[in-house]
Amino acid sequence: MRTITRGIAATAAVAVLGLTLAACASAGEDTGAAESSEPLPAVEGGALVYASDVQPLAGGLDPYVAQAFANSNALVQIYEPLLAKDADGTVIPWLAESWEQVDDLTYTFTLREGVTFSDGTPLTVEDVVFSLEQIRASSAGASYFPTVDQITAVDDATVQVTTFVPDATILNILSYRGMVIVNQAWYEAATEEERQTTALGTGPFVLDEWQDQVSMTFTANEAYWGEGPEVDTLEFDFIGDENARAAQLRQGSGTDMAWFRDPIQVQSLESEGYTVGENAETRSLTMYVNASDGPLADVKVRQAVSKAMDRQALIDFAMGGMAEPSLVVPVGDPWGIAPDESTPNYAHDVEGAKALLAEAGQESPTITLTYASDAAFALDVPMVEVLKQQLAEAGITLELVGKPWTEVLQSYIGGTWTDLVLVPGVYMPDPSAYFATVLTPGLPMVTTVDETSPEVALYMQLRSTFDEAERAEVLAQLETAVAENVNVLVAYTGPQRYEVWGDTVTGYEVDPYTYREGLATTAKTS
Repeated sequence: MRTITRGIAATAAVAVLGLTLAACASAGEDTGAAESSEPLPAVEGGALVYASDVQPLAGGLDPYVAQAFANSNALVQIYEPLLAKDADGTVIPWLAESWEQVDDLTYTFTLREGVTFSDGTPLTVEDVVFSLEQIRASSAGASYFPTVDQITAVDDATVQVTTFVPDATILNILSYRGMVIVNQAWYEAATEEERQTTALGTGPFVLDEWQDQVSMTFTANEAYWGEGPEVDTLEFDFIGDENARAAQLRQGSGTDMAWFRDPIQVQSLESEGYTVGENAETRSLTMYVNASDGPLADVKVRQAVSKAMDRQALIDFAMGGMAEPSLVVPVGDPWGIAPDESTPNYAHDVEGAKALLAEAGQESPTITLTYASDAAFALDVPMVEVLKQQLAEAGITLELVGKPWTEVLQSYIGGTWTDLVLVPGVYMPDPSAYFATVLTPGLPMVTTVDETSPEVALYMQLRSTFDEAERAEVLAQLETAVAENVNVLVAYTGPQRYEVWGDTVTGYEVDPYTYREGLATTAKTS
């Protein structure tokens, strides 16, 4: 009999890939800002220009190959999943107009009538079955469905998904914007290069032109089944330098919107009258623990490190106050739980840290922290430097080792780093996914637990609990257990990006997951 633990290691592999998303994508007088708080009226059509940092990376526009944050933000304009989530994290209908959980192992999905791809071809159940099977077969996507048994077409409008064991993650996974539906005939006929440089989806926009390292231009999908688009064309301009993006926005001569990583840049633009979107905090600065040997093999030393951290000071210094203390599930995720005074080992307590070190017989340990030194991670460096000073107050020497991101990631995946490694996180489709690379025994990077650990039992319970209220209780217990045993350290959580725009657009609403879904219903004012 297959159990839910079969394939969980594979699920964790996607979490590893997900950790690279934000990382890989980070590399005048007329301000254009509104003079009045009253929005200007919308005009029909027009061109909406959004300045981004980088273009889609490896995999391009192939939804079953591409994994980077930069790719996802282009793909969501073209492709769509069966389900989606609203701002509160509630699963809602999308390409599927309804669904039913028949029993603990069976789900059925009824397709929305009248949906076509941008070339006018109707969406079929065969397209859905094919797409979900493609996800299962892909190196990354397969790990989202470790418990899925069969995906079948029941009739011309209904698809059925069955699992081997109860799995409470299924609906959340299917609402993830990476779980997109493609046109089977087009995808099978296209070459690998064509799948990565062209696209055929059901989404609000159609790719018109991609100028390498310059821009991507989309036109409105006239056959779109949903609301919008309000503009005729959408253009993503790729400008790597944050100051250059800000200057382009300030010129007021073509760039309507932009996003940024630097909170100081954002505060400056806001003071000039630009609108700053309330993007959710889903980028956690997470330090993974290698407890296979060294000082951190002792839980009391790990607890001492956590107590010695002044997380609010890290936020104030490194992020200008524009971040939040967080547990493993980011506070910007609708499932996120904010730490409080009852959270084990989270309150800043230098004397408590010293006492724990004394109990461990290690009053002055030396710990290594490896972090990415690439320019794209420059905004993370102040955090590690302040952290070094904080730990020193408790008698802990923190040795900082900067390496290229590719080396950091390789050491993390292989479990070969020493003591601590800083790997920024991203939004995950289900709360259990954030724990996958921390609490899955057998993975190289998992060193603080084994199959008998209470945290692992809670993690497995979280995956198999359907009732949301009960699931929330299990998650709270799991977060407490992880904080108590310091299986991982989270410095803070901030937005993946800060979105900023002037008065040349109206109606834009940021989404909690920084997908830029709201561009479909955004209009120009001039």
